[in-house]
Amino acid sequence: MNTGNHFLDSLDAADTGALQPQLKRVELKRDQALAEAGKPLVRIILPIDCVISVIIVMRDGRQVESRTIGRESGFGLLNALGSDLSFESVIVQVAGAAFTLPRNRLADAASRSPTLLRQIVRHAQATIVQAAQSTACNALHDVRQRLCRWLLLTQDRLGRDQLALTQEHLSIMLGVQRTTVTAIASQMQKDGIITYSRGKLTVLDRAALLAGACECYAVIERSAQRTLHPPAPEPA
Repeated sequence: MNTGNHFLDSLDAADTGALQPQLKRVELKRDQALAEAGKPLVRIILPIDCVISVIIVMRDGRQVESRTIGRESGFGLLNALGSDLSFESVIVQVAGAAFTLPRNRLADAASRSPTLLRQIVRHAQATIVQAAQSTACNALHDVRQRLCRWLLLTQDRLGRDQLALTQEHLSIMLGVQRTTVTAIASQMQKDGIITYSRGKLTVLDRAALLAGACECYAVIERSAQRTLHPPAPEPA
């Protein structure tokens, strides 16, 4: 079964069959709220060609992005194994299609299938690695490096060069003011790396993004590959 979501596509036939009757394909709109911190999570979100943003909201209203999730995984996988409460807010950053699945259905199926449980944990681990690396990145690397890293990850998830992104989302992602985003995006346009106009950003030079990104992009990608595609054990 080729769904376009890597978590679903990693499952064996029996696990897919257990989930498929309650999988629902939906179209998500930009800025749509999918989860709210402190409230029960009812459904798992499994992106196909959209990107969702996991956000921490402070008491004074300031927001910062802890991680993004695209077709490589999903949001709420660990909630199927533990608390049903969401400890983060989630919105749609780039509109597109996704599958939804009732949290209790995934929880029930995982309790019956060690192979499904293993895949849930692996994909959840991959997103946790991204969140941890992003924390270090936000503290240690400059804004332009972080923007390059984020654009590379987003481009990977969508499989295209044109990204529908607002300055508001970019400022939340980077944890900086919009004026800072404007200045950096303008300089990157002058350098011929991107074009940015009316909420649409187009990557012109991926090699330049790779050169300008900090080490965190490679760390996140390498860690995800090791987590999701571990080497086969050597024969005894």
